[in-house]
Amino acid sequence: MSKVSPGSPAKASLALRGLVAAGLALTFAPAGAQEPLQSLEGCRYVATDWADGDSFAVRLPDGRETVLRLYFVDCLETDVADVTGKRRLREQARYFGVEDFGIARQFGVEAKRRVAEILAEPFTVHTSFSKAPGRSGSPRHYAFITLSGGRDLGEWLVEAGLARAFGFGRSRPDGTKRDDWQAELEDAELSAALLGRGLWKHCEPEKLVAMRREQREELRALEAIDDAFTLAPLEEPVDLNTASLEELVRTGLRESLADEVIKRRPFRTIEQLDDVPGIGPATLAKVRPYLKIGALPNEAKEKPAP
Repeated sequence: MSKVSPGSPAKASLALRGLVAAGLALTFAPAGAQEPLQSLEGCRYVATDWADGDSFAVRLPDGRETVLRLYFVDCLETDVADVTGKRRLREQARYFGVEDFGIARQFGVEAKRRVAEILAEPFTVHTSFSKAPGRSGSPRHYAFITLSGGRDLGEWLVEAGLARAFGFGRSRPDGTKRDDWQAELEDAELSAALLGRGLWKHCEPEKLVAMRREQREELRALEAIDDAFTLAPLEEPVDLNTASLEELVRTGLRESLADEVIKRRPFRTIEQLDDVPGIGPATLAKVRPYLKIGALPNEAKEKPAP
């Protein structure tokens, strides 16, 4: 195969075919009702060593500090000190069709730097304070961020080739439906790939499909191991908000999903499991018979004595 220079029409065409064949993006979203977003103007960026392009600390207008995780987008991993970080960077690099993980990490560092610069001016946070998982164990909340000029930060990151359209999503503060916004971000990602922006400049389209296939095969192999060690199902339903990890796995959830459920508790209804990335209608239907909702801890305390 002849060598194609970055940004050339031939390479752009290859990138387009590879992206379409491999599947452009994956966005998780709840199917049920969502908590309304709060719009908080005048927020400020808080510099930290651990931040990256899609997850960072901010100071809210009332002076409180919190950690935000952007909806819909995923920047390259910068913390590769442990095996989890290395695996995550490898998966992200494969998505972009990049074999050099060092280059991929450099663009994670660049995303962090650019976000810190852009958020030097006050900005608006839109959040329902829905919990976002993270490796550190510190509380994080999903959010949209509107920049001082009116742009959406996540959209800008995707257009710049510093993030992929991948992750947890919901309807936007301006009323745009989740699927419509996801489609817009997918278009922005395609444009960035074809123009060779950001990390897409280093994409090897002729290898992209094979790299993504390899990633899916590895994931299926891990899932097969999970299935091989599935415990016997429960005889009686367990409380979704108090069940142990083992009990949740015995409802039919994979261990990774059960762990995610524990991080996001409490739930008011079983249907809210749709808020958990990776749990869709089929999984919900499978585990529903083995779950129930008891009194939430704060409700139990507030219940008047007989």
